[in-house]
Amino acid sequence: MGKKILVALDNSDYADKVMLEAVQLAKAYKASLIGVSVIENAYTEGCDQCKPWVNETKDYWALSYQTVLDKCKNLFEEKGGCTEESCITFDHKMLTGSPAVEILKYAEQQGVDIIVLGHLGKTAASGFLIGSVAQKVAAYSKCSVFIVK
Repeated sequence: MGKKILVALDNSDYADKVMLEAVQLAKAYKASLIGVSVIENAYTEGCDQCKPWVNETKDYWALSYQTVLDKCKNLFEEKGGCTEESCITFDHKMLTGSPAVEILKYAEQQGVDIIVLGHLGKTAASGFLIGSVAQKVAAYSKCSVFIVK
């Protein structure tokens, strides 16, 4: 059975660099790639007065992350895909929840061998650094973690 690499992608400009590193690893290990983006619960859940716009918020984040996944899929096809030596595949999934928890849970469910993610991310909404996701994933992962700087 081939190796599986999970690449965690946020909606920052840094996602391209993370994806390129993941493609290089996939080529080296002849592994399949699984792209994952996680919509943070804080953006989709809230107070009772907020319910009218929660669906709109979910739609916004779903579109934002789907754009990242589609862009990375195109980047994968440009930089990875099939060569004479090997053919690697790319699949992608969008999850909702706490990013570190969902990345770890999905990696375990899929039997992933390596998780690739950025050292620091930056969400479009908040603009603050979320290096804690990489820290939590590295600390609690049951598989190897490759952190891109």
